Amino acid sequence: MWLKDIIMNELIKVVKPLYIKVVELLVKENKSGLSINVVIEKDGGVTIDDCEKVTRLLNDRLSMLQELEVENYRLQVSSPGLSRVFKKKDEYNIFKSRNVKIILKEPLTSNSEKSVNNLTDSLIYEGTLLGLEDDIVKIRDNKDRIVEIPYDKIQKTKLNG
Repeated sequence: MWLKDIIMNELIKVVKPLYIKVVELLVKENKSGLSINVVIEKDGGVTIDDCEKVTRLLNDRLSMLQELEVENYRLQVSSPGLSRVFKKKDEYNIFKSRNVKIILKEPLTSNSEKSVNNLTDSLIYEGTLLGLEDDIVKIRDNKDRIVEIPYDKIQKTKLNG
């Protein structure tokens, strides 16, 4: 089993009972040892106490692992931040109910897309994220409209405060 998989297995055991989701796990080997960066999310937002608790519990689990043949590692656990740029598809469901800003590669041009969304040729949409289903991202915009955006038309999505 690869190192990142081992750490992810232990991380899931730590966060699941706390109702916390893993957004991202980055593991890098360098001269001074191992660098482990974890980004977590939970309904209602992540607190400093959440980060400290996950750090402590994960440290305890990692220190008992014989498969982890690294004596020196640096563990950092953080929240996604207020303006995190999405990196993976599953973040559209992890961050449901959060405010987002979506930048398109090109305007929604087909008549069916415009009529479904009742929209103009905008490249930027802001609103509350409702999730991703069947490669369609749904948000509720500031005019209380449900906007459906094909995933493949999205250039960038980020949390918006």
